[in-house]
Amino acid sequence: MSTEREHRVVTSQQAATPSEPSAPTDALSSVPSTAELNRTFLTKVRAELDAKIRKEHLDNLNVTAVNEQDVEFTVSSVFVRDWWIRNHLPELRRAVLSIAGGARSVRIVVNSQRDGDSKRRAAVDATLQHVVPEEAPPLTSYEAEERRRTGRTTPQVEAVPASVADSPRVAGLNGGYSFETFVVGPCNRLAHAAALAIGESPGRAYNPFFIHGSVGLGKTHLLQAICHAVLRRHPGKKVAYLSCEEFTNQFINSVQGAKLDAFREYYRSVDVLVVDDVQFLANKDRTQDEFFHTFNALYNSHRQVVMSSDCAPFEIPTLEERLVSRFKWGLVTQLESPCYETRHAIVQRKARLRGAELPDDVVRFIAETVDTNIRELEGAVVKLIGVAALTAREISIELAHEALHGVARPRTRRVTLVNVMTIVAREFSLSPRDIVGKSRVSHISLTRQVGMFLARQYTDHSLEEIGRFFGNRDHTTVIYGLSKIKKRAQQDRSFQALLERLGSRLVSTST
Repeated sequence: MSTEREHRVVTSQQAATPSEPSAPTDALSSVPSTAELNRTFLTKVRAELDAKIRKEHLDNLNVTAVNEQDVEFTVSSVFVRDWWIRNHLPELRRAVLSIAGGARSVRIVVNSQRDGDSKRRAAVDATLQHVVPEEAPPLTSYEAEERRRTGRTTPQVEAVPASVADSPRVAGLNGGYSFETFVVGPCNRLAHAAALAIGESPGRAYNPFFIHGSVGLGKTHLLQAICHAVLRRHPGKKVAYLSCEEFTNQFINSVQGAKLDAFREYYRSVDVLVVDDVQFLANKDRTQDEFFHTFNALYNSHRQVVMSSDCAPFEIPTLEERLVSRFKWGLVTQLESPCYETRHAIVQRKARLRGAELPDDVVRFIAETVDTNIRELEGAVVKLIGVAALTAREISIELAHEALHGVARPRTRRVTLVNVMTIVAREFSLSPRDIVGKSRVSHISLTRQVGMFLARQYTDHSLEEIGRFFGNRDHTTVIYGLSKIKKRAQQDRSFQALLERLGSRLVSTST
């Protein structure tokens, strides 16, 4: 793993330095014709992208204007423009920097003649992040009500500087994950308010800060918004953002490469440490020990620690009690599934950030039928806008039904091992730590075996995976537990009823 990937930390001085070398001459400005200019640039783009891009998308991109400030490209539609900005904007910037040199910005505009609009050309200034508009989009009805209720105005949108967004040191940060693009509702108001406070005063407000909730509810969005806010308001502070898996891999590599001292010095000297998906600390004793000491070093020096997880700290299997207690020193808050009003506001906001204004009946249709999480809401909006652009049709309720067939419908969520652990722990009045421990007390062993049985019945996990989850036990132990529970259920009707009741609760809480 390279140093750039391992050390995802930025200061204002570091961020201001481009990660690619500038060309010594201004090659593009001397190209005499559009045809030659296109050939020069597109050759460089092909070299940057290699085989990662479809030929039709590259053929769709043309250079139309070059000056000392920017380079302008045209594409055939809003959908293609958004695709380029969302997926390959860094490569475009690198190609411009390599060929033209200097600090030119990049503009991608829609060809008005090919798009069927002779009065207006939709443009995006690619020096700003692709989902952050230059001005805040109009308030949704729900956001307007929130403003009247709280008397708080929406902060002006601040785009992340291109030098920061392009730096490999913050490759994990998405410019669209800012506070300005986060829709606030009853399901996330506390977490959002705490995150805002941390962005203003890291290390002083809510330290540590722990967010937990199911997938697709905005945990990563809030974590990255904190990073962006700190980088803007406190340019001198060092911010490290990474997933728990990355932390684990870097720790292992540092041990194997005899670089543990450098690893420790690095992560214990940052001003803000943001770790996503800390539930992956489960069953990793050495990584837990290292994280414990890193946490202590940062906390004792009044530096901010922010974490997220799919479940509350005490529900993470095999997580050491000393870590659980420290995670609860600050603020632990949960993100819940968005209510209808919040989903309605999210659909409106996501559409406007992509330059579309959806009819009210379409917004209602998406908000009513996609009720799982924010990620699927956004996916439904993106698909609808994309289908409309590709088929040259107006967005309507009929098109929404066609485009979102199989997407915008209630879905059964997959039962997880964490769901199983939560159900059996509450039923038998034990903690997850007790269940995955080494105790062979009959009550605890029975609870563990019931959990294994339910995991086998209601999840797709293998025997090995179930065994690891329930305390690093091998598959033969799991098989023994399954046979014991099955035999008892056949002999004891009340026990069979208990298993059925727990199974029903699992299904109902995962739909």
